[in-house]
Amino acid sequence: MIGVGVLGTGKWGKNHVRVYKELKDEGHIDRLVICDVDENAVKQLAKANDVEYVTNCARVRDDPRIQAVSIVTPSKTHFSLAKEFMAAGKDVLVEKPMTMDTTEAKNLVITATEQARILMVGHVFRFHPAIKALRQHIERGELGTIKLLITNRLVFGAPRKDMGVIYALGVHDLDLYCYLLDRELPSSVIATASSILGADIEETAELVLDFGDAVGFALESWMVPAYGKKRDLAVIGTEKCAYIDYLDTTKFTLFETGISADLTFSAQRSDQTREVSLNHTEPLKEELKHFIDCVENRKEPLSSGQVGWRSVIMAEKALESSREGKKLTFAVNEGKFST
Repeated sequence: MIGVGVLGTGKWGKNHVRVYKELKDEGHIDRLVICDVDENAVKQLAKANDVEYVTNCARVRDDPRIQAVSIVTPSKTHFSLAKEFMAAGKDVLVEKPMTMDTTEAKNLVITATEQARILMVGHVFRFHPAIKALRQHIERGELGTIKLLITNRLVFGAPRKDMGVIYALGVHDLDLYCYLLDRELPSSVIATASSILGADIEETAELVLDFGDAVGFALESWMVPAYGKKRDLAVIGTEKCAYIDYLDTTKFTLFETGISADLTFSAQRSDQTREVSLNHTEPLKEELKHFIDCVENRKEPLSSGQVGWRSVIMAEKALESSREGKKLTFAVNEGKFST
C-alpha cells in the first residue's frame, strides 16, 4: 500500500480528504497527510478525520512514506506544485483544470514522462457510473451513430474570482464529449460568453463543438436561479437516445428513439423508454481508487496528463472564440502529443 498527501483543503479538497480517509479505513492506502497554509482550517479538518496535517508542502514532498499526492490548490498553483512533486519522485493527481495555460500543461506531461511519474487529472465525470455505462452502450453500437450531445450545467451562485465558467464548468463537457465520441479534439469550436456583473470573468457561456458527424452544445452558467442546480446530458443517436441526470448516480434513461440515416425521426418508437439501473458509486471515490491503482501498478490513468492537456487546449480556444466572436478550428495534429 501507499501513503498519500492532499495539498489544499478548500471546498473540493475537503472531499478528497474525506474519500481518502474512507480508503485508508478500507485498507487501500496506509497513510494520509493533509496540507494547507491555513493552519486553523487544516488542523480542524485533520482532527475531524483523525489524520496527520502539516502547513508546509515541502514536508509532504520530502516524506519518503508518501508516494502520491492530490493537488487541490488554486489552479494558478497547479503547474509549479505538480512539477515540483514529480521532480521529487511523487506521483500526482492534479485537479482540473490541469493548468490555465496549454504550454504549462504540455510541460507537465513532458515532466511526467521524463521522471517516469504517474500524472492524472481530476476529470471526475469520467468516473460517473452513468457515463461509464453510457460509453459501453455507445461502444457496442446500441445508439447507432451519435449525432448530437446537449449539456446543461446551471446553478445560481457567486461567480469564482479566479476563472469563468468555461474553465470551471465547461471543461467537463469539453472532455466528456471527446471521451464519449472517442476523439482527441473536435474539428472546431464556437463560444459565446457574457459577464452580467461586469467583471472580466464570464458567468455564462455556450459552447458549440463540431466533430463532423456529431455536434455538441453545452450551456454553462452561474446566473440561473430558475432550475436550482441542474447537471444533465442528452445524447442523440441514429438508433437510440440517452439522458443522464448527473445528480442521480443510480440510473440513466434510454429512449428507443433515434434519427434514421436519412435524418427522419423514428417516431413510432418515441414513447418507449428504459431506465438503466446502476450500482451507486461516488465518482470521486472511483476516481481516487483508480489513481491508487495506477500508482501501485504503473498504469496509464483514464484521465491522463494528455487528456488534461487537451482539455486546456479546448478551453483556451473556446475563450479565444468568445473574445473574437468567431468559430475557431483545431489543426489536424493539434491533439497529438509530441515532445
